[in-house]
Amino acid sequence: MSVRDYLWRFPAVGTALGCLLLTVCSGQTTTTINWVRVGADDQTVARELADCNAQANAAMANEQGINADINATLGRNWQLGGTQPIEAQAMRRQASDRADQVLNNCMRAKGFTKEG
Repeated sequence: MSVRDYLWRFPAVGTALGCLLLTVCSGQTTTTINWVRVGADDQTVARELADCNAQANAAMANEQGINADINATLGRNWQLGGTQPIEAQAMRRQASDRADQVLNNCMRAKGFTKEG
């Protein structure tokens, strides 16, 4: 039996493999972002970035706490409605976006700009 015959007989397997292929092919690539400021040496950049990362991590922890409260309140409804995985993913993304925003705002407030 060829792979084509196998996938034809078991459409769920074909669908799962198709989704896996799309996930792998459309995965995000990471890009390196350098923060620069006129007159700042590597130690200064590292120190300021560490400070801003600490603020971003605190924001992430705060968002995760809020998300846990929301999940405790609405999680059962989401499970019954079949939307729990989607809602959880949306909350994780929102928390991550908030942490990114805090990091970016912090570095810009310190006079840095993104390069790369």
